Amino acid sequence: MEEDILLFTGNTKAIADFVRSRKGIEIPSVGMFSRKKNTEVLEIVISHNSSLKGKTLKEVNFRAKFDATAIAIHRNGETIAGKIGSVELKPGDAVLLLAGTYFEDRYKDTTDFYLISRIKEFRRLGVARTTLLVGGTIAVILLSAIGLIKLFNGLLVLLAALVLFKVTRPKDLIKSVDYDLILIIALSLALGTAMIKTGVADMFAHAIISVFKPLGTIGILAGIYLITAVLAAFITNKAAVAVIFPVSLTLALSLKADVMPFILVVAYAAAANFMTPIGYQTNLMVYGPGGYKFKDFLRVGTPLTIIYMVVTITILSLIYF
Repeated sequence: MEEDILLFTGNTKAIADFVRSRKGIEIPSVGMFSRKKNTEVLEIVISHNSSLKGKTLKEVNFRAKFDATAIAIHRNGETIAGKIGSVELKPGDAVLLLAGTYFEDRYKDTTDFYLISRIKEFRRLGVARTTLLVGGTIAVILLSAIGLIKLFNGLLVLLAALVLFKVTRPKDLIKSVDYDLILIIALSLALGTAMIKTGVADMFAHAIISVFKPLGTIGILAGIYLITAVLAAFITNKAAVAVIFPVSLTLALSLKADVMPFILVVAYAAAANFMTPIGYQTNLMVYGPGGYKFKDFLRVGTPLTIIYMVVTITILSLIYF
């Protein structure tokens, strides 16, 4: 029927040719599992004492028995031809499954195969849970913006609600925490504090003032921007902020100026990593596949950094000076 979603298994070349012809078939842009509430892509291995060995998936009615469909079979690098449902299984075969909601309960008591890994999970939250997630996020931001609640407290309450209504799971929250980032931020703050207390930040600040003071406050902001951008391009933006932020803060206090533009200029400069492929993760992502060279980033990124700096300094000057 119209709008039915078909999941193909079997000879990959034949399927590719069939789909390529586009005879009444379109690949859905929202994903082929968009209408399923809860599916997972799993990898299993057929055990040596399995009742499945020597039989096909169709013979044992695997789909109905385990609420899972085989989408690929791997056997020591051997190319397996024909329909997946007609392949006789052997001990040691690795089978890629698209598993439904009831697979978890049905495979627990079986010794026919072992679950090796969970590759990917597809979950649909439904209208109510999606509304809770989106609406709750908007509500927390708005309430925090008007000063009724603190953002941190609001997010804690929202996370508790998401766990309570099973929008997410505690183990997913734990996995999503970037502990490396937390450690870097903590060490960066410690480094910044050490630079301020030991006088290193003050020394850097006076050096920058002596160079850029003839250009005025705007010139000093431009100097901070350039130094931060260059450092961020080679030692990552987090390290650049850790080094320059206390210097910028000390500069603002020495000049008896508003500290906010001196804070913002460091943030904007650290985020503008265009000059090197190592400055930011996305630069590295396109570096190899795009066939770029280091000089390509310098040639394009340097003028882009200067344009970004001019726009940033201009806007900050108009707002704060």
